[in-house]
Amino acid sequence: MPRMHPTRLSDKANRSERILFTAFEGIQDKNDWVILTGLQLAQHVAGLSGEVDAIVIAPNRGILLIEAKTAEHVEYRDGEWFLAKNPAPTKNPLTQLDGARRSIRHFLRQRDLLLGDEPIARLVWFTNLGRWQFDNATPGDLTFFEWELAWADDLTHPAALVEKTLDAHNAWFGEAENVAVDPTSLTPEHANSIADALLASFTAVTSPADRRRQRLIDERALLEEQEFALELLEMNRHVFFDGPAGCGKSWLVAVSARRHARAGRRTLLTCWNLLMADELRAMVGSSGLDLEVADLNAVMLRVAGLDANPPDADDAWYRGELPQRALEALEQHPERGNFDAICVDEFQDIAGVPVLMRVLAALTTGSDPAAARLVFAGDGGQQIMRARDDRADPLAEARLLAPALVHARVRRNCRVAPRLLQAISRTLARPLDHSCDRMPASTPSSLQVDEVANGRELPALLTALKRLGEWYEPEDIVVLSPFGPQSSLVGRFLAREPENKEERALLELLTGERPVAWRSIFKAKGLDAAAVVVTDVTAEAAAWADEHNLSWNDLLYVGMTRARYACTVLRGEGAPWRLATDRMHVPHREGVRVLGGAMQTPLGILRPGQPLA
Repeated sequence: MPRMHPTRLSDKANRSERILFTAFEGIQDKNDWVILTGLQLAQHVAGLSGEVDAIVIAPNRGILLIEAKTAEHVEYRDGEWFLAKNPAPTKNPLTQLDGARRSIRHFLRQRDLLLGDEPIARLVWFTNLGRWQFDNATPGDLTFFEWELAWADDLTHPAALVEKTLDAHNAWFGEAENVAVDPTSLTPEHANSIADALLASFTAVTSPADRRRQRLIDERALLEEQEFALELLEMNRHVFFDGPAGCGKSWLVAVSARRHARAGRRTLLTCWNLLMADELRAMVGSSGLDLEVADLNAVMLRVAGLDANPPDADDAWYRGELPQRALEALEQHPERGNFDAICVDEFQDIAGVPVLMRVLAALTTGSDPAAARLVFAGDGGQQIMRARDDRADPLAEARLLAPALVHARVRRNCRVAPRLLQAISRTLARPLDHSCDRMPASTPSSLQVDEVANGRELPALLTALKRLGEWYEPEDIVVLSPFGPQSSLVGRFLAREPENKEERALLELLTGERPVAWRSIFKAKGLDAAAVVVTDVTAEAAAWADEHNLSWNDLLYVGMTRARYACTVLRGEGAPWRLATDRMHVPHREGVRVLGGAMQTPLGILRPGQPLA
């Protein structure tokens, strides 16, 4: 289907715009088309501003500007339009499109994105009227062509209408004197560049809610561009997506699962993290497909016929007794598995645990993973839940299940703002394992390290949340800690009554009607948020990590890279960024940027949108 922006219709869209959006949403092919709806044109050459209801960019055909109209009936006589029951009944809709066309041409030429011969056609679409209801008393009028009008009849085949209109436009103006028209100049790459420019420059965001909506649109588009990697699924039964934080691995695994299910395969989409399973479920969406989405613990409980884990369950239960019970149940009841395809996100959490690997194998049809479709995604550098000397090689472990597994490295960052990612790299003295960025380098972002004195942690957290609240909605902010509910800064604070006005304000932010989420870095692994505050970055926390043989640098890296645009670190006195026992888990690869260095001092105070050093 075409790439659509936005992916969801605005609440302010009128009836005709909604009808048009629904029609375009139903197009099943035309994967190289880009459809933009509801674009505001601030840089308008014929007035203060304007709007285009829809722009269809069709490679090798042209660009079609569409004005959607609703009217009780339409008349055109002697050059005058009358749209009954329309807010502006005598306004010429084609004149509106002419102004938009001139504005877009001017804008794209200024940015050297228009060669000059790309066809730009216009179309007025009366979404509630049949063609027979139009009374044209002056057929053959010089001011427009009949093929520049569309009707309710055309809503059932919108793609065909777009092609017909552009073909008619190209045929006519291709023969006109002093008019250059070359549809082939609009290549798919050129079309995407034009679309990106229009989106970036014609969208004005004024509130946190508007900014959130636009971020979601842009992020979805960047992730969809990563789907090129899914071509591997067509020729290979087993694929391992390997890549660092922010490369869209989870998205690829979720889309892989959906594709396998659509192909009629009984499919399991799973991971170790409970919250990550919820995220995968949201990515896949609801459907009638034979697709189970659940964390591996929930899968094993179902297979073993259990409702819940014991109240005192520990690691011996989760990685020992429960998997063993699941294996015994699958031996007696193989129908509780029998998955033709298994897709696993954050595979490094499962790799290297033999009993869990046996469970994955037993869940396949006939307990034969070689005959199943397997899609794994992981990053060996994010094994923060394991001791440094107990880490596994996810790829090598995956090949124990499927020796012919294809290794696909995804290295294009499409989640974290480039300057934020680079600042995190410099701060942690950690090379970046990314080949390039899909987001523009100018994407507003900030990394702020607040030095916090002992006893001032709660006021610092309140200040950070208020500062981020000026730019982001509460649901877009998350507070992370190396510790869980009982030991983290927020957990200890919420376990007692607030003592002053500042603490009551902080309590409202964390527990009010729209609370800011908080959790451990371990539970947030694989997830992300627009803005993150990392707490409990102290010398004591680093010593705790060292005592448990955990990589402090990896832990901070995972926590900080959960942020897409803004990250604030509350750093206690004497807290290190790296321990002497930490080992670098990012190997150098050809074509991969190596940023980062020995910077141990915090960055200056930055606000979202301010350039990073």
